[in-house]
Amino acid sequence: MRLLSAELWFPALLALQANVVKAQANSPNCTTKTEFFTQLVEHNSTANGTFQQQYQILKPHFKPGGPIFYYQQTETGTFACLVYISESPQSCTCPDLLQERTNYPAWADEIGGMVISLEHRFFGLSDASNATDPIEKYKSLTLENVMLDAVTFISHIKHTIPGAKDSKVIVSGGSYGGFLTTVLKMNYPEVFYGAVPYAPPLRSIGANYQNPRRYDWFNWVYWDLSAAAASKMRDAFTWLAQRFENLGEVEDIAKDLNLCTVPKTAADLRLVMGVIATNAELIPLLSYSSPDANPYGATPQKLVNITLRAKEPIDIVNATLTLRNPPNLVPCIAWDTDQSAEASLQKAPFNYLTCNYFPLIVNEIAEGNILPPTSAQTETDPMTCETLYGLVPPTQAEVEAKWHISRADLIQAPRIIFAYAENDPTSGVGIHPFPPSPDRNASRWMMTSLAAHGEESIASFAGDKPSVVHARRVQLETIKEWLGLY
Repeated sequence: MRLLSAELWFPALLALQANVVKAQANSPNCTTKTEFFTQLVEHNSTANGTFQQQYQILKPHFKPGGPIFYYQQTETGTFACLVYISESPQSCTCPDLLQERTNYPAWADEIGGMVISLEHRFFGLSDASNATDPIEKYKSLTLENVMLDAVTFISHIKHTIPGAKDSKVIVSGGSYGGFLTTVLKMNYPEVFYGAVPYAPPLRSIGANYQNPRRYDWFNWVYWDLSAAAASKMRDAFTWLAQRFENLGEVEDIAKDLNLCTVPKTAADLRLVMGVIATNAELIPLLSYSSPDANPYGATPQKLVNITLRAKEPIDIVNATLTLRNPPNLVPCIAWDTDQSAEASLQKAPFNYLTCNYFPLIVNEIAEGNILPPTSAQTETDPMTCETLYGLVPPTQAEVEAKWHISRADLIQAPRIIFAYAENDPTSGVGIHPFPPSPDRNASRWMMTSLAAHGEESIASFAGDKPSVVHARRVQLETIKEWLGLY
């Protein structure tokens, strides 16, 4: 387990945190193998050739005319292989791949549908270029091409699977996949009948000064659980920041925080604070009930309980780190690595697309937060994007206008469920609640209490929070109405 440096800390919060378990290789029980589809490198031209794009289909209970659930794959470097909730983690469905245990197969089975999924171009085995120069390699990594990958694939499915020609398509995905889910529905409404974007960060774009408080949501999580604990946390981090001002204390700081190496400069200490801040946000963001998705069992309530019992500030700071990095698995805290906290995140193409069409600006902690104010340059920074790729990231207004995702556009669009969660800092950059409508086909906004990042999208688990179970049922019943099943 490695932590991420400050240059990468907050982008990892928006990377879809794959809720996965390791598949068993070479199992005789593999039932849903992946295949490959020939896709154009540039959809507006055949001159650039083709590439092979990995996909998966689950259709054992599909009935002619039944819906198609299209699961939008994201920035993971390993195909997130869909499995049935009835299958145990030990029953392999995709050898040597990661298994994404979602609730989509259960939905499809209940209403006679199928589930399909297509790997995102330039991720995993779906590489569209052999070039090594990043500017040349990723020039076809555009939002237009990503959307047309999905549109072309779905057309292929409808024309090759008996009974699927007139099937309505429901698209869903989380985080960056939630952004893609939204733009697919808004730009190709004739293809995507309905959409369920989980935790889409639709308001995360633009310079920090435009909305420096955009990621204060995790701040609210701790205050809402316990004002007394949040106050102690704030005081502990303030105390730590004061210690960081004295470089003469770096040896003691390294010892107190169990750092793998000793910070040498003020910039190093900012990196250490970035790692602490990342963990403070990841604890609520990834506080799933399922042990598959949250193997450490870290929750904001656990941090609150430790904080309330803590006698010394350093105990609170260390709890922020050790809840997600247990000492028996992580002997020391690596603060100076450039490796992402999410091992499956494939950073190079993701960094490119954040400069090209999904410009996350998520590196600011403003005054008044539990954590000390800080900022760090990321790949999405305009200067970095121009240096690395010769790109100038679009603004929030440009993205909203070009891809038709302004608030007014989204309210007018039918059949979208924007699903956010109380414990998820990404909710702070989601869209605001929609006005109520008596029309059950109108798009709706919902917040799941005590839930983590897209938690209701995960396959059901015996220890699920009641709020998550209810959210899943609300979403499924709404989809049934969209499809005219009632």
